[in-house]
Amino acid sequence: MNNQKFDRGVGLIYRYHKLNHPTSRSWRLILKPICASTEIELSNWIAKKPVKQNQPIAIFSSCQRFGQGQAGRVWYAPKGGVWVSAAIRIEDICENNSQLYGLAVALALVERIERIGVNVKIKWPNDLLVDGQKLAGILPRLSFRGGKLRLLRVGVGLNVFNNVPEEGVSLKQIIGNKKINLNFWSSEVLLAIERSLDFLYNKNFLSSQVEQRLWSKKYIDKETGYKWDIKGLDSSGRLILFKDDNEKVLSI
Repeated sequence: MNNQKFDRGVGLIYRYHKLNHPTSRSWRLILKPICASTEIELSNWIAKKPVKQNQPIAIFSSCQRFGQGQAGRVWYAPKGGVWVSAAIRIEDICENNSQLYGLAVALALVERIERIGVNVKIKWPNDLLVDGQKLAGILPRLSFRGGKLRLLRVGVGLNVFNNVPEEGVSLKQIIGNKKINLNFWSSEVLLAIERSLDFLYNKNFLSSQVEQRLWSKKYIDKETGYKWDIKGLDSSGRLILFKDDNEKVLSI
């Protein structure tokens, strides 16, 4: 069996996920061979067919032309990685905790990757790094209707065996051909999205676990270039910084 596996379909992902994790949620999945952006595709899907209470949805793409990253940046997403956008309908999550969703997904995905022995860290708020190089990016979004939170949305990009830019790294570069299978990692991302919901019920635990996995104790202010020391995270997931007896807090 070739572990470095391009052959995949939505049925293969679904069967792999249910076979290995039979108690997981029942997902509705779509796989596109190529698209501009899974975020755009997800918005179009939701507009046509609303998300059901107990059936989250996810749309994968083998590659994206204009993948969306943080702050409107383009995410490099060629064939060989996991590129997915998902939505879960939420009725009972406390809205006061919803701003932590990106951190929750980041921590949950870190847990999955740590299981194979990779020392992965979180660059606050939503990037995963290995030795300072970017392995994964997370783009959380909250969807409201009538002033009430209805959907948790998240885009995840995970470098598996795809080519990466200079500042990036892939799982294949870290661990070789072991566990380099897109169906496996597609399933792992779905599991992380499910697991992230558990963290939202205990924001103190979530913040403390993320704090332990921060990739650096320093934060460089992009506007001023000043370097601040990271004191930690508060229970709302905000980054607490200090410098020369001054303290400031960065919101997610």
